[in-house]
Amino acid sequence: MAWNEFEHSIWKRLKDLELDKKSHFILAVSGGVDSVCLFQIMRRLKPQAQLTVCYFHHGPALDPEQVNYRNQCRDLVQTLCLKNNVEFKTAESLKLLSSEDQMRQARWEFLRSCQKSASPILTAHHLDDWVETVTLKMIRGVAADGFQAFKMWDREILRPFLETSKDILLAYAQENQLQWLEDPSNQSADYLRNWVRHHWFAQLDEKVPAGYQNYSRSLLRLCQELNQTQPLELRFFGDSPVLGLDRQWYSSLTDKLQLKALALYMRHHSIFEYSSGQLAEIQKRLDKNQKDITFTVAHVKWVINETQIMLV
Repeated sequence: MAWNEFEHSIWKRLKDLELDKKSHFILAVSGGVDSVCLFQIMRRLKPQAQLTVCYFHHGPALDPEQVNYRNQCRDLVQTLCLKNNVEFKTAESLKLLSSEDQMRQARWEFLRSCQKSASPILTAHHLDDWVETVTLKMIRGVAADGFQAFKMWDREILRPFLETSKDILLAYAQENQLQWLEDPSNQSADYLRNWVRHHWFAQLDEKVPAGYQNYSRSLLRLCQELNQTQPLELRFFGDSPVLGLDRQWYSSLTDKLQLKALALYMRHHSIFEYSSGQLAEIQKRLDKNQKDITFTVAHVKWVINETQIMLV
């Protein structure tokens, strides 16, 4: 069956990011509609690639219904993998994870343990997730750096749906007759994120037609403008300039800010004789997803490992 318009758009993103030739992808699949769409679309776009589907069980919970839901999700994802002959990996927390932050940390520790060399980790975060996250930051109080947008690709994590709304994912799931499970806790207004999603945004649309859509677009424009004008402060590994730049921080920057960071770092070392072409070449070398790299550009030796970018 031919790809539809949405599938073509995701394929274009893979090509633009030079990830279309990758042979192994790690998919974070929770059993919800977003991640089930991620599984379906990667199976369609990369049928010859090795997919590793990872499900993290958040373990015990105070609510028995939540434990039952987590068990059902694991069974659903495992069945999905068995039917499609896809590698399945899972782990379960043995202790109670009482906050979103604890769950996130445990989940990412598991996902990174499943990585093989430079295999990208794919998550199903979408545009509405991002809007909710930024809104919550504003409610709790945030400075300009809190408006930094998620990157679709930060050289480790790929978020192919980041410019896609939840409505598009729901339509795709229904069109393909996909099966998924809804987290019962998503309906509880006790959680601020759920209240913002189901009540505040819904009331905004009732009061102002297309109010949520306009609000989302305004947030995006604001973040883009802030990212372009905000002064850049170098972040060193271990907060020590002698240990070089923090590679994870560097990878989280936009392409333009990466070039700016490299220029500032060279000037920090009193190196002023370099061209824009040489900066672009350094950026290109750093974009190869290799853990250990050594090269010479602009008469300077660069030594890069998994966590540091250093001049020697």
